[in-house]
Amino acid sequence: MELNTQADHFKSLPRQSDEGPSNLESYCTVATGIHGYEAALLMNSIRIHSDKKIYLLTDDLGEECLGEDIPSNVDVTKIPDGLLNERRKEFPENLGDIWPDCASWGDLWNPAEGSLKMDIMSKAIKGSGNTLFLDADIIMVNPVTCNFKHPVSLSPHEITEEACQAYGIYNAGYVYSSDPEFPEFWANAFRNDSNFLEQECLGRVYKKYDTSLFSEAHNYGLWKSSFSNVDSNKDQLLTELGISAGDDIYLNRKKMVSFHAHLKPKEAQQYISYNLVRAFYECLNRSTKETHKILMGFICDTFLPKSRMLGLGEPYPVTV
Repeated sequence: MELNTQADHFKSLPRQSDEGPSNLESYCTVATGIHGYEAALLMNSIRIHSDKKIYLLTDDLGEECLGEDIPSNVDVTKIPDGLLNERRKEFPENLGDIWPDCASWGDLWNPAEGSLKMDIMSKAIKGSGNTLFLDADIIMVNPVTCNFKHPVSLSPHEITEEACQAYGIYNAGYVYSSDPEFPEFWANAFRNDSNFLEQECLGRVYKKYDTSLFSEAHNYGLWKSSFSNVDSNKDQLLTELGISAGDDIYLNRKKMVSFHAHLKPKEAQQYISYNLVRAFYECLNRSTKETHKILMGFICDTFLPKSRMLGLGEPYPVTV
């Protein structure tokens, strides 16, 4: 059956339960250049909740920036010499030549680096049996407790149908698979059957793979928070977003698993990220959970000082 709309996908594809027990065996991510330092926060937030192996694909500068902030049990793979240049030759400098909707977004996305997601995912699945690919700006606030029954699980944006048609039903920064052939399938779809980077093509994965959908507690990103009133106070903001914090962090009364947030965004992302970053910090401030105190400690004592030293992002009006 053809699934053409977000509503069709929600009606036809099962939701991935968070009940557990977890059978996730690894995580993987890509971190390149100075902005690759965001992966320090991702990996250390994972390590607060899990001792599973993390597969990291990085370049010389990314590894240098991450340095001693790479936690234990991380398998580091250096991008082979010349590979990134080869990938860049596949894509024109003006992204609008391939994806018209990217024409006004400048350098926010790099398709050559996006193609590396499939490389590290392939290594992780072969090495550990299954993996959850996470963009470097994901922050885990609770463990992944999914008992995966399907070879692929995707994270829906849950936005307007119009936006889904333009940018994709699913987010390419949060993808689970246990099938060793899936990364190559995704790589081919990215190059030959996608209207928006490596993301829009995920809406057709169901045609080849049994697919489940992560709950809304996973991968909470700016596509949900950017519509809130930037002038609202903190209580109003959290109420508008359906978020609360006390003994834990909740979204619509379910435990939040992860945020998708640049704490030090590029200038072009500052405005649309503002409420998301505000909400994230407010949740950590209000939560009494010990793991959230540990996470806030790493952010304040390590991540933010080093981010400033590296010049990550731009001056930002949200402070801790």
